[in-house]
Amino acid sequence: MPFPAAFLERMQALLGPEYPDFERAFHDSRVNSLRVNTLKLEPHALEGLLQTLLRPVPWCRAGFYVSHKARAGSHALHAAGAYYVQEASAMAVTEVAGQAAGRGGNKFPLENLRVLDLCAAPGGKSTHLGQLMGNSGLLVSNEIVTPRARILAENLERLGVRAVVMNEDPGRLARAWSAHFDVVLVDAPCSGEGMFRKNPDAALEWSPDLPTTCARRQDDILEAAADLLRPGGLLVYSTCTFAPEENEGAVESFLKQHREFELLEVSGFARGRPEWASGRVELEKTARLWPHLLEGEGHFVAALHKLGGKLEGETGETRLEASVSLDKPTQKLWNEFAQTYQLENQAITVFKGEIQSLNPLTPALARLKVVRVGIPLAELRTGRLEPHHALSHLYAPNADFPALDLTLDDPRVQTYLRGESLEVGALEAPEGWILVRVAGLALGWGKKVRGTVKNHLSKHLRS
Repeated sequence: MPFPAAFLERMQALLGPEYPDFERAFHDSRVNSLRVNTLKLEPHALEGLLQTLLRPVPWCRAGFYVSHKARAGSHALHAAGAYYVQEASAMAVTEVAGQAAGRGGNKFPLENLRVLDLCAAPGGKSTHLGQLMGNSGLLVSNEIVTPRARILAENLERLGVRAVVMNEDPGRLARAWSAHFDVVLVDAPCSGEGMFRKNPDAALEWSPDLPTTCARRQDDILEAAADLLRPGGLLVYSTCTFAPEENEGAVESFLKQHREFELLEVSGFARGRPEWASGRVELEKTARLWPHLLEGEGHFVAALHKLGGKLEGETGETRLEASVSLDKPTQKLWNEFAQTYQLENQAITVFKGEIQSLNPLTPALARLKVVRVGIPLAELRTGRLEPHHALSHLYAPNADFPALDLTLDDPRVQTYLRGESLEVGALEAPEGWILVRVAGLALGWGKKVRGTVKNHLSKHLRS
């Protein structure tokens, strides 16, 4: 599709002799990529399961380029949470957070930290954060747009990432929580220029004054992020645009207002372009990802350290009530449920007719818009508890739990994903609630009654 003429003229003026390479790359076909969910699989295991060639993304251990012909987004392994279809350049943002936290040699570089993804939908960076945290510490994923917040929750659920999901204005969170987090990620809403060839709608919505409008909104979000970060903490700021006022300009404006922050070096990519802002040399520590210099779309990343402390990840005390009073019949039901579903040591709360997990590091949630306090574990029914779909994705591959195990080529996999019941043999699965798994990974729940597995996923698909 043709790109806006004013955009191309501005890029030509900025890039000069580099522009022809940029223009050729920008009109090339984009690459497709995914990130393996290391909470469920080792990265090398996916290629054999997908039966397609995967090429590594250089800056992400779990990232791979994959052919469009693989139809990765509609594969059963996608439904099982084995991976997240994500643009390769976008993976760099969360990797920078892991490296800048100073724990890059660890399997879980963000382990035991309090992490906030302030603009999180649809969930690519939040699910990546959950992986780098190893589902430890506290992850809060926030999205101000309500329909997108629900999509965010579903993606976190599918990948088995433990997180609190919020639907709030960042400024309101800052006023409620103050300096509670070790890491705050701001993948800011932007003019989307880096995604024009992936998302034609972004090009259609662009106008010459859009970057300035976005920059004002980004300033407000960064102000909230600064208030939410503890001394010694890490702020990672990113956009998927080329506009200097939203990138180097936004970082420079922030640093002028916040002397308590310093820029950290982001290595491995093209440097930021300070001459496109005020010329402040320090801005070279930021990074730009260009489609003519790597296989991916356009991105910008900056890492900032808040002075005055160390990134230690200490636990501290919760400001949220960490226990829930169940009436005696419900408590008895929960005790039995917890034993059956291997949840004996799980802290819980009741939220929106569900028993959900409760992270003791969660800040106070009163008078805030909460989508999920934690992972939904059980649905409250009259006289009984039923396992929630989200619980199925928390189990490790091939977990010791009653299950119907299907192979990838079993036609019943697609039958199940369509929400239909399954016919099974007497010895294929026990009676009662079971996990329906493919390649050892849970797709959801089923309830076997004689020779039929009633599909619990169908209820989740309708909700």
